[in-house]
Parts: sequence; C-alpha cells; structure tokens
Amino acid sequence: MKKILLIFIAFPFILAAQTDTTLNENNVITSVNEQGIDALFNKYENILKAKNGVEGWRVQLLFKAKQKEITQLKIDFIKLYPNIPTYLEYEAPYYRVLVGNFRTKLEAIKIKHQISKNFPGAYPVPEIINFSQLKK
Repeated sequence: MKKILLIFIAFPFILAAQTDTTLNENNVITSVNEQGIDALFNKYENILKAKNGVEGWRVQLLFKAKQKEITQLKIDFIKLYPNIPTYLEYEAPYYRVLVGNFRTKLEAIKIKHQISKNFPGAYPVPEIINFSQLKK
C-alpha cells in the first residue's frame, strides 16, 4: 500500500521533469524547441534590426533652446560622471542632454537618484538604444 501511495505522489513530479534540452555522447547540450520557436525568434530579431536597437531608457537632464547652455551642461556632467555615456540631441526647437543606456526603467531611476544631487531636474525617458551602446 505504501508503494502505491509513493507512486501516486511521485508520478506528477516525474511528468513535470521533462526538459527541452538533451546531452549527447560528446557532452554537448542540444536544445529541442517546439516547431515555430526558431521562426518566432528570427521574426523578433528582424523587428529589432528594423528599429535599429531595442527599447530602453535614458535619463534626460535638461532641454533648452540655446545650444551654448546645453553644451556647458553636458561638459559639467562629463566632469562629474565620466563613466556614464552622455548624448546631446536636437529635436526642433530644443536641444536636450540624455545620459546612460538602460534596458529597464528601474536602472534609469537608480542613476537618476545618484545624479539628482547635482542635476535635480533629471527624469527617465524611453528611448531606442542601439545594440552597440548596450553593455554586454
């Protein structure tokens, strides 16, 4: 009776233990995907290439109409935070300074809190981040 009870308890766990990868004789892991997964992955990859990047976040420090003021702000930021990438963009009629390359809004908020002492008006904005600009 105990053996039958043990089989009924263990049976669902044995069924759930199926995996989508296998190990062959050469100790190489082979992934076994459902039909269509590779096609879906390729479609997603093509969409990202068409966008020329992935959806991400940057922190906008300030936007102004005068390029001189915004350029000085960029220089001041680079002096204080040389390890954070900085970008100067023009969207008519304003120039704006953006910093960082983040995949999530939480990462952008973390940097915003670090720099808010020197740049209190900074806030995260969604951006398309080029693949080469993302950290590996």
